[in-house]
Amino acid sequence: MTQATMARPHAPRRTLPPLSVIAFFVVGALLFATMAYAVRSPTFIARVTVENPGPMVVDVDVRPSPHGASLSLASVPADSAASTYDVIDQGDQWVFRFSSGGIDGGALHVSRTKLAADGWRVVVPRDVIARLQAGD
Repeated sequence: MTQATMARPHAPRRTLPPLSVIAFFVVGALLFATMAYAVRSPTFIARVTVENPGPMVVDVDVRPSPHGASLSLASVPADSAASTYDVIDQGDQWVFRFSSGGIDGGALHVSRTKLAADGWRVVVPRDVIARLQAGD
């Protein structure tokens, strides 16, 4: 060591990492927590059954709102019922849409509470069947 190096006062050592490193880790932890919340798995309903008392096959889809993305639920034969297993939970409001042969039969709005009380069973309404038969 030279005389100049030895005469130089020593800078105090930092005990904490620089503020930018701390900020980086805090922001990273917040981003991780946000992503973990955003990509959580959806909940599922074990089985949803649709009863069709009508004389034609009825196609049924479900969505969480009138304009939300739909999930094809079942194609229910005439005078029978069809069950779909492991259905993605649509939330507080379930909107069932009915069609047959390209004819729109309309929608049925049902609360999650009512569906659960009914044992996750939905009956195609008579007015939907009439609309499908009339070909409107």
